[in-house]
Amino acid sequence: MGFHAANIPVVETERLRLRGFRIDDYAAFCAYKADPEVTRFVGGVETGLDAWRSFCAVTGSWAMLGHGVFCVAIRETDQCIGHCGPINPPGWPEREIGYTLAREAHGKGYATEAAGAALRFAYEKLGWRTAISLIDENNTASQGVARRLGAGLEKKRVEVCGFTADIWRHLPPEEFLKSNQTTH
Repeated sequence: MGFHAANIPVVETERLRLRGFRIDDYAAFCAYKADPEVTRFVGGVETGLDAWRSFCAVTGSWAMLGHGVFCVAIRETDQCIGHCGPINPPGWPEREIGYTLAREAHGKGYATEAAGAALRFAYEKLGWRTAISLIDENNTASQGVARRLGAGLEKKRVEVCGFTADIWRHLPPEEFLKSNQTTH
């Protein structure tokens, strides 16, 4: 059990551990995927088989693409509070740093800390030369995360796989890594 998690790198920050999902994270994953407040900008509520498919997709991306979202866990307790990481599924405009956190994790700087660590990972370990974040025009919290990481709004209202989002461009590796903006 847990073959997929064994092959996924672990990235640690001051407060967080980004790691592969395990089956014991599934209940926490289902809880935040079923929360309309958490999912209103990322495709809406998922329950039952839809949540299972999403869970399998986030874990399977690592096997298929060599990268994917990490489980974001509190470092002290290893409790799953969301997911974040480098993604580029078929149909995506380009490589993205995506993030979704459970409601109880909102407002604590965790998204900025996790996304910064994921962006550093994408640049240092995957060799990415650029990255975006697709953010709903009404999602001011995620826009704030992108701004704190140095990203800027590049293009408004882009159609991507059935939804519309704004493209936020992250700093190139040379600038991002020099600025050392990896935590809140």
